[in-house]
Amino acid sequence: MNIIRFLHRKTDVCLLHDYKTVQQALRIMRSHGCKELPVVNQEGLYIGTVNEGDFLWYILDYGGFEAVKDHKISKIAQKGTVPALKITDTDEDLQRAALRSAFVPIIDDRDMFVGTISREDIIAYFVDLGKETANTQVL
Repeated sequence: MNIIRFLHRKTDVCLLHDYKTVQQALRIMRSHGCKELPVVNQEGLYIGTVNEGDFLWYILDYGGFEAVKDHKISKIAQKGTVPALKITDTDEDLQRAALRSAFVPIIDDRDMFVGTISREDIIAYFVDLGKETANTQVL
């Protein structure tokens, strides 16, 4: 398995920039039907990931939506929750990472965000691989 073949490039991925406000980010997530998104800074470095729960707890902890709607999401993005993998990481690393999240953020050697790999694509690959193996064994 080659990580690159599964990559959804950053130009094709819905993501958030860390300078967006809570209100803007929630609107983006709602309009795209996303529950979790990667966050990058203006230079394109992967900052972390935010999900609906992160917003909920942040809003509750800091006084409600009106109090936080203009806060930047850089305060919410959590780097450790969905760690990024490098393009050069192994198949095993990708498999482990896919168990933790619906997508795996991918970065290059400069820590620049290059895209994501969806759990769905990884599962589909192994289902197809299993079918091929089963067909080969039957013959």
